[in-house]
Amino acid sequence: MINRLRTKFIILSTASLLLLLAVIVTSGSLLTYRELAVNADTVLDMLADRAGQGKKPMLPKPPKSQIPPLDEFDEASADGNNTPFRKRGFFGGGRLSPEAMYESRFFMVIVSADGEVTDINTENIFMVNQDEAEAYAEVVLNNKRSHGFCGNFRYIKTQKENDTYVIFLDCGRSLDTFHASLAINCLISFAAFLVSIVIIMIVSKKLVRPVSESYEKQKQFISMAGHELKTPLTIISADAEVLAMELEEENEWLNDICSQTQRMAVLTNDLLSLSRMDENREQFTMITFPVSDVVGETVQSFQTLAHSKGKNIISDIAPMLSCIGDEKGIRQITGILLDNAIKYSTSTDITLKLGKRGHYIILSVTNRSEPLTQDQLERFFDRFYRTEQSRNSKKGGYGLGLSIAKSIVEAHKGKITVTAPKAGIVQITVMLRNN
Repeated sequence: MINRLRTKFIILSTASLLLLLAVIVTSGSLLTYRELAVNADTVLDMLADRAGQGKKPMLPKPPKSQIPPLDEFDEASADGNNTPFRKRGFFGGGRLSPEAMYESRFFMVIVSADGEVTDINTENIFMVNQDEAEAYAEVVLNNKRSHGFCGNFRYIKTQKENDTYVIFLDCGRSLDTFHASLAINCLISFAAFLVSIVIIMIVSKKLVRPVSESYEKQKQFISMAGHELKTPLTIISADAEVLAMELEEENEWLNDICSQTQRMAVLTNDLLSLSRMDENREQFTMITFPVSDVVGETVQSFQTLAHSKGKNIISDIAPMLSCIGDEKGIRQITGILLDNAIKYSTSTDITLKLGKRGHYIILSVTNRSEPLTQDQLERFFDRFYRTEQSRNSKKGGYGLGLSIAKSIVEAHKGKITVTAPKAGIVQITVMLRNN
């Protein structure tokens, strides 16, 4: 159990860390990509403004007469010298200088209202010729978006009088830098994740150590107390039986002693069984045996008990089924489920089914009961748990039977579940591999 607890802690911690790193890398990359697009759009807006003034923003170093008037830009300055700066993205660190458009590589295609290309300018870019520029423009014009990416180029479509200006800005270097940064961030995050796994595994061992020690002490106490109780209980039971034989008349007090001694003996044996299973000292002989015959014999042995309680066990057992496991353990599981159903069923009929589904043997016991909540179903196999303390205390038992059944099923690498298909109906299902 401690190993399962540690494993769950490691899985939960690593999953949380992985999710956190994924959120950080993804959000950081998205924000960086957004800033790249915003800055490119800002440069494209400035180029579109100049194109709208009938000027060609095509010269790397234009004379001052070609620079747009200052009133086209915000008057605020980054260095206090009244240098014109245009606003850019939220994380861009301030404003973008209009010089950026003279440092960029771009080309422009002008399309008339009837869809004819009237002008193509590729003077400020080397990698694209006029035919390629026209092909890019055709792709963009078929797209309804006014701006976006087309390959490594960020574009903008703007209307000037009756013409459509399509301006493409080369963002290849920025995109390469973004992709390299993304790869580095992913690599660093993955390395940090691996290191964190090692740290979590080391720390988890220290974190569960107090729980492990406490659990071991609890198991030792149960085992020692169980063994110490068996001797006096055996002596009390034997003395009570001798005294009952010597008395000619039935004695109520002596009957109570015998009854309670028997209950204590059952509790002690159950505690010892759980203790041995927790310590992996319970030896199961895994062989192939006819599970249909074993379950059928167990049902027959419980029919008398069921009839004495006014109940009836209806069995539906598929014939000739075999199972790999411990025959005694499977008998014990079947007996526990039937005993539990006989004690707590609110109706006469109890249904037991045994069948095969794929590679699994399915054993289920269904009975009517008081309506159970989801919390009660989740705690159904907890030790000493009872759904209704006042009612169950009258039925006998200590809430250990289903815990023992679960331990036996887990030792067989199987699965046991409880469901409520309908209100007032409880079904316990055991799945065991048949090969």
